[in-house]
Amino acid sequence: MKMLNLYDEALLMFNFLSSSTNPQHLARSFLWLGRIGLILQIFLGFIPLLVVVAYVLSQSGQGLIGGFSFGLWLAIACLIILMFSIYWCFRYTNLANKLRKAETRPSKSQVVRHLQLGLLANIVILIITVIIALFRVGELTFKLLTLPQGATVIAPNKIGTTLATPGALITPSNMIAIQAMLNVIAAGLVGVIVALLLLYKVGKQP
Repeated sequence: MKMLNLYDEALLMFNFLSSSTNPQHLARSFLWLGRIGLILQIFLGFIPLLVVVAYVLSQSGQGLIGGFSFGLWLAIACLIILMFSIYWCFRYTNLANKLRKAETRPSKSQVVRHLQLGLLANIVILIITVIIALFRVGELTFKLLTLPQGATVIAPNKIGTTLATPGALITPSNMIAIQAMLNVIAAGLVGVIVALLLLYKVGKQP
């Protein structure tokens, strides 16, 4: 009987220790994955932000609304959501501090909802950016198809040359725009991976 009581006490102590250490491991996961997501999304979102700001400034002389296309509005909305995702990765690091303390520790359902919102934001980023990329790359592909057969140089027309019509040109700004879209897709993918990893770790907790 005494041995049974000792076994029960040891089992209770083990359960107590495991429940007290698991949130600490989870807090470290939130801290490090939140930092990684924050740094990568800031790095990847820098070029798209510069591209959109430069284009908006170049269109300022044409009127704020009239110079904006539907694709540009989508790009601006996507960048706003990306900035929210960057802020949400920062919230992951704040959540790590709350998980360390029993008195400030949120419930499992609250943590899951927090992660689901971050996951949803990054999925929306991916959807919007892929739609923009499909239309933009399709437009550039159509321009390439209008070039003369066997043409190897794509450059603005000069006097006395007939390389291509002005509407069929691919400029460096087009390639910068494609790079910006790839960066946003990569940033959204980082956010999705971070949220899924944290959801997996939270799901393993009792």
